[in-house]
Amino acid sequence: MKKIALCLSLLLCVTIVFGTEFSWFSQTDSRWETDRLGRSTSIGRSGCVVSCLSMLLNQEASNPYMTPAKLNEWLRKNGGYSGNNMRWQVPSLIDGEGLGLELVAESFRANDWDFLSQELEKGNKVIVKVAKRRSHWVLVVKQDGPSNKASSYIVNDPGMSQYEQRTLGYWGGFRSARSYSGNWLDEDTFNLCSDIQVVPINGDESFLYDIFDLPTPADVFVSIKNNLDVPIQGFFLLGLFDGDDNLLDTVDMAWAEIGPESEIDLIYEMADYSPLEVDSNSLKIIYSKYFSSMPSRYETLHIKASGISNLTNSD
Repeated sequence: MKKIALCLSLLLCVTIVFGTEFSWFSQTDSRWETDRLGRSTSIGRSGCVVSCLSMLLNQEASNPYMTPAKLNEWLRKNGGYSGNNMRWQVPSLIDGEGLGLELVAESFRANDWDFLSQELEKGNKVIVKVAKRRSHWVLVVKQDGPSNKASSYIVNDPGMSQYEQRTLGYWGGFRSARSYSGNWLDEDTFNLCSDIQVVPINGDESFLYDIFDLPTPADVFVSIKNNLDVPIQGFFLLGLFDGDDNLLDTVDMAWAEIGPESEIDLIYEMADYSPLEVDSNSLKIIYSKYFSSMPSRYETLHIKASGISNLTNSD
């Protein structure tokens, strides 16, 4: 029963969050909206900064599972607030000084596009106070366009109750910024070093499945490389997808740790490989750092594959 429940939770998580690139949390999430933040306010009212920092910590390879509630609790116990204001140097101490997340640069100039584009080019992520709002902060995760245009900067806005893609163009710019470095778990973290190889059982055994009209199983092999210079651990799921990239089934999963800039071979069991005889169906590998009982919208990565091979009975 526990195994069935786990499989259902894995399928639910991937169905909700597949296809994203960086963590997102809403400060108005019912799990922590009413939690006290600082001296006299709540995460729902004033938790944009702690939510942005939670996104960063959650996406950093060396950090454990992090949410606005968990980070807020730690900050309250470790001098992270001055009144209701964040003490910006404190959150990076949660994983140890000089490790993982680090505050590396600040700018207090409005629309300092050179600062923003240069920090993103270094691979950093930047939290900015947006224009035309009294005090609201968002996380800038990517530049896509000219460096001097607000609409070029894609952001994660914790002020939304439901995720939608926004850029700084939504507010017309920013007033100040703080840049953080880290080993981010994103679309560049992993490479598949091989095709996803599907090997059905050999001919001497397969006739028994045909006689009793049983599904024909297969083993699935794949090699994955960690491109970061720190170890990564987590769950690597084998998912069955249709031609429109919709998840049909979570076939199998494996927990693994991959060393810095190292490769690992994973083996999965596929109880029935006949769905792959449908030309539009395919297998893909999905990574998740963890699984929570109530997943956020952004908890998984799609690891790009070059293709599927060995889709024939082996002798």
